[in-house]
Amino acid sequence: MSKQAPLSKQAPSRPPDILFFVATPGERRAVWAVCRAAFARLTLTGVGPVNAARAARATLAALPDGCRPLVAVVGLGGALAPPLSVGDVVLGLGALALDGSRYPACPAATAHLAARLTAAGVTAHRADHLTAAYVVCRAAEKRRLHAQTGAWAVDMESHAIAQSARRHGLPLLLLRVISDDARHDLPDLNAGFDAEYRVRPLGMAGLLATHPVASARFLSNLRRALMELRRVARVGFANDSECAPDAPRQAT
Repeated sequence: MSKQAPLSKQAPSRPPDILFFVATPGERRAVWAVCRAAFARLTLTGVGPVNAARAARATLAALPDGCRPLVAVVGLGGALAPPLSVGDVVLGLGALALDGSRYPACPAATAHLAARLTAAGVTAHRADHLTAAYVVCRAAEKRRLHAQTGAWAVDMESHAIAQSARRHGLPLLLLRVISDDARHDLPDLNAGFDAEYRVRPLGMAGLLATHPVASARFLSNLRRALMELRRVARVGFANDSECAPDAPRQAT
């Protein structure tokens, strides 16, 4: 990821009202449909905090003077809270790191999105999102992190992007759809990435083949979560004229 610029799309007529950040091509496909409308931009960051920080810095530095879009970090996440199931939605109250640093989400934007989801029959939990530098694969570690931090979902990008948003004085929105619960172990997916968290296709395929039961569950849950992310993005952001929520553009 370090050798290529982040992939961004935006309507050319005016600066974006909302910047979507996603980590993977699957998440990009799930969210892209709502960004065909004007005034939105979608950036593919790559996996992990280093790639996310690099992409966020580049994207936000390129904004024209006076442009203050909503920064929306959306995608899949792992459950830390035992009650969560695959497909559940967690709106982030803040982006938390293991060192205790935290960047709050914009309350107005979060409340606006929660209202839209509720109106569409989607239950959205509200809690902090924890960012880790690796895939948290063990159910016992997830439960420990939940007890330690109080976060309900874990990902690898939110905190780094939130840090850049704060530096630019931009409001933050955090949304994760749960792709793996806190009751089952995942295969050690970290072994399927290289040092820069790019997928090693042969390595990942071999890893999944050696853990057939856990891998089948992981892949099934992944498909289910991406389908839910597509639905949530559509009902939460899609609009006749724009993707952005109607929340005021103010930094938190």
